[in-house]
Amino acid sequence: MIEVKVPLKLTLFGEHAVVYGEPAIAMAINEKMKIKIMPYHKMILKSNSLSIKGIRVDLEEMKLESEETSKVLSYALSTINFFEKEYGTRKNALIEIESPVDPSVGLGTSAAVIVGIVGGYSRYLGYELTREEIAKISHKIELTVQGLGSRMDTYTTSLGGLIYFPKGGGYEKIRGEMRITAGYIRRIATTAEILKRVKSLKEKNPDLFNDLISSIGKTVNKAKIAIEKGDEEEIGELMYVNHGLLMSLGVTLPPIDNLVSTAKILGLKGCKISGGGGGGSTICLEDERARILLSTIGAKIIDSGISQEGVMIKEINQ
Repeated sequence: MIEVKVPLKLTLFGEHAVVYGEPAIAMAINEKMKIKIMPYHKMILKSNSLSIKGIRVDLEEMKLESEETSKVLSYALSTINFFEKEYGTRKNALIEIESPVDPSVGLGTSAAVIVGIVGGYSRYLGYELTREEIAKISHKIELTVQGLGSRMDTYTTSLGGLIYFPKGGGYEKIRGEMRITAGYIRRIATTAEILKRVKSLKEKNPDLFNDLISSIGKTVNKAKIAIEKGDEEEIGELMYVNHGLLMSLGVTLPPIDNLVSTAKILGLKGCKISGGGGGGSTICLEDERARILLSTIGAKIIDSGISQEGVMIKEINQ
């Protein structure tokens, strides 16, 4: 049996702007997706912990349909097809997925599923890929299934640590530390709906949109320097700035906006949304008052300590 542990991630700076070519910073965290791959007589995907949302039932054919389930199945099938095409190998297996959090809350669960299946299935086939190779293949599969997506999530969950994604591709590990208090609420809008909202602003006010996106990129670059210097005051101020710019893009929610405003009034060093918006994750520089504020909006607190090791793959003899 192959057991894989994949860290989830938080976006620290640069949400949405990264899709339009601007830089971003993300961090792998201690919350881990677990994936087990074991021999089986046919190909089976199983999960007792990934929530299923958006269910539809075809009453004529008595078929249960779910967008979330279809996406996870597509990741698994695309991985299997990739290795069959590129490596000429295929083996039946039982793939079991265990997630500590709900899907689609800004923590990179989709990327972690892809990275976990790529890492685990490749080892199951007898290949020992590097973390960077896993990241590259995972991003290819993500693009195959979704049609678009930045490399940020798959690379962060594969490689671990604190990572800066510059304009034009590539990545750079940041030497620095971020102590974060984080939690999430359920999203009330899908990623597709939020991206549509952002695209609408781009089409209606291209100059204003470009200024906002460019400002987010400048905030990211200033944040990288502040993290490297360990300047928490500057990091926190830039978190508030980044949140304000994302609010201007229309991707935040009033309860989270109110939380961020309250945090600033109370003197917390920094707070912002993390991820695509419409709910999902909120991060603050570590502060016990942040936990209290997050609890007031019903957020689930997560283990947001930094995970340096990235994806971990272990062979277990049964």
